[in-house]
Amino acid sequence: MSGSKQRNVDLFGATSIVVANMIGTGVFTSLGYQLFDIQSGFGIVMIWLVGGLLALCGAFCYAELATRLPEDGGEYYFLSKIYHPALGFVAGFVSSTVGFAAPIAGASIALGAYVHGVWPGVNETALAIIIITLISIIHWWNARLGIDFQKGSTVLKVSMILLFIGAGFAIGQQPVDFLPSAQSWKEIFGDGKAASDGWLGLGNLITPAFATSLIWVSFAYSGWNASTYIAGSIENPNRNLSRSILMGTLTVTGLYVLLNMVLMKSTAVHNLVGVKEVGLVAAEALLGSNIGKLMGGIISLLLVSTISSMVFTGPRVLAKMFETIPSMQGLSKREADGNPRRAIVVQWVVSLILLFVMDFPQLIYYIAFTLSLFTMLTVLGMMILRFREGKPDGYRAWGYPVTPILFLLTTGAVAMFFVNDKPTESLYGLSTAAVGFVFYLLSKRK
Repeated sequence: MSGSKQRNVDLFGATSIVVANMIGTGVFTSLGYQLFDIQSGFGIVMIWLVGGLLALCGAFCYAELATRLPEDGGEYYFLSKIYHPALGFVAGFVSSTVGFAAPIAGASIALGAYVHGVWPGVNETALAIIIITLISIIHWWNARLGIDFQKGSTVLKVSMILLFIGAGFAIGQQPVDFLPSAQSWKEIFGDGKAASDGWLGLGNLITPAFATSLIWVSFAYSGWNASTYIAGSIENPNRNLSRSILMGTLTVTGLYVLLNMVLMKSTAVHNLVGVKEVGLVAAEALLGSNIGKLMGGIISLLLVSTISSMVFTGPRVLAKMFETIPSMQGLSKREADGNPRRAIVVQWVVSLILLFVMDFPQLIYYIAFTLSLFTMLTVLGMMILRFREGKPDGYRAWGYPVTPILFLLTTGAVAMFFVNDKPTESLYGLSTAAVGFVFYLLSKRK
């Protein structure tokens, strides 16, 4: 168990980590890609409600597991304890690359796009590098400074989103119908012929367009388990871990649904289709060019909170992993306040590499698919732990066993569809896991 001097994150800090991890690149970029095939207000709202329901089902399970095993590391620690250290190591390797470094790169790309939309002379890539570097320096300098920065930036983020939502419902003039209609049902469930498409089980349930949109939504909701990665740093984890996960997930689900409704009410759908910086386009349509650009600049600042939360969280997974590898134990060193400075530097380097080797859509698909595999293994692990050790004394997953089964079936079906529809990105994800296993074998041999 981590020493009490390292437990310097209170409930508000842990919840802000969850909220900041979740509200980031996804919600400010996904709508433009979803609108290629689904353009009804009801269809879009359903996508985000289904995504929120799945995230909440997963959150119930993670809350129980994290309360039982309150140490840093997230899936790395959970899967090592439940299954085998090899699987835990692969999960940790994936978390540190796909779960944190890749989203840091993705968020910095989105931030650069928003700033470029406001000030066209700005070099997007150079700005992304500067932002990642500056935030890494803040967290490297001092753990307390890092968490205080995180709290403040998260409060600013939620406040500005609420302000934007209020303005959107008050001013937005687009005639969007958020009630179900024959066309909106067809966008979700098709015309009854989808089963012949042969795409691995989802054909009888939802359309390929809805399944693809769920991939974007699952990326936007990723982060609901963020506080489990820093469980060893949270005060009173038996109480605060489950609360931070559930409070954060419920808050973000509500904000996501309202925000996407406002985005669609702000401007004509054809102006949003395929657009990465949908928030900027919507703000300009809603508030005029000058104020809209100001809002676009503010949205770019909100992404700073997302990057900050992952810069804070990811190195704690890396440090936990490095502790078990004799040749890398030097990288696991922590300061007196528990700050893993050397791991922060490692994550900074990996984030910059991914910034250059993948474009934005590839990053999103790569992240969403790969993380879904390990969240499924973790939720299944919670059920296995229940079977082995019985009900826990502390928090128990609400709706067990329905909620974990619903999460596993739905997430598994979307993952299978993804393999069929996006084979290249699927291969990237599976290859990352394979590389992690090779690293495990080499470290074990040493």
